[in-house]
Amino acid sequence: METTRPSLLIRVRNRHDQAAWEEFDGLYRPMLHRFALARGLNPTEAEEIAQQCMTAICEHIAGFEYDPGKGRFKGWLKTLVSNRVKNMLRGRHQQQAESQDFKRPQEREESPDDLFDQCWRQEHLKHCLRLIRSEVEETTFQAFVAYVMKEEPIEQVCAHLKMTANQVHAIKSRMIKRLRERMIELLGEEE
Repeated sequence: METTRPSLLIRVRNRHDQAAWEEFDGLYRPMLHRFALARGLNPTEAEEIAQQCMTAICEHIAGFEYDPGKGRFKGWLKTLVSNRVKNMLRGRHQQQAESQDFKRPQEREESPDDLFDQCWRQEHLKHCLRLIRSEVEETTFQAFVAYVMKEEPIEQVCAHLKMTANQVHAIKSRMIKRLRERMIELLGEEE
């Protein structure tokens, strides 16, 4: 998932396209917030970072020309949020010796690039799931979430939703196909 749907990026160039901005904000603000949290900021700081990034996007998107050869929106956004997080972390005035980081067992952390890519994929997936949810019956969506996402045993899903195993398997297959189609619509063929 290396690209952002060009049509959405072009639509948000128009600051008055409220629907485009709502879709854009609903997709990218949670990702920016989550990335900032994962990098060690608290929820208030993470929201501040998300707001700063959305403001910067709003200010600079009017001059945006979609040309994958010049670089992708994803790379620009990754640089934007990473720099803002680094600046905020640098601005903290903690005494290193008393930092909570030294009191907990040391773990190998993901690189900021890997972390951003993970947030990028997960938020696009969540966005597509929200879109699909409005297109299918609630019991179909519940069966998919329970069996595929929560990995509940098929017997439990069948008993709870009064379905057969064949129905649940068919739902899984149809929903995964639909999810792939939505992801391609949103991000293009890459991944």
